[in-house]
Amino acid sequence: MKFLAVCTPRKDAPMDRFGALVLDEAEALRSLKSQGSLEEAWSPGRPGAVLILEATSESEAGDIVARLPLAVAGLIEFELTPLHDLGI
Repeated sequence: MKFLAVCTPRKDAPMDRFGALVLDEAEALRSLKSQGSLEEAWSPGRPGAVLILEATSESEAGDIVARLPLAVAGLIEFELTPLHDLGI
């Protein structure tokens, strides 16, 4: 099942902490891509991301995003939306 994860900086997140974790975040995303859990990752041109995940449940998708370095550090929050094939 596919999920859309929209990741945004927490309102109280110190922006200077993002830079220290960018390389770790990129490596974690590459790892998820190689495992097949991450299908696509897009940047809005500022801190945050839009991810297309493959997971067996919404709970699993949430766990995937919650383990990303920026989430572990409490710098981002995310919203998950299940995606359904329109069959077209």
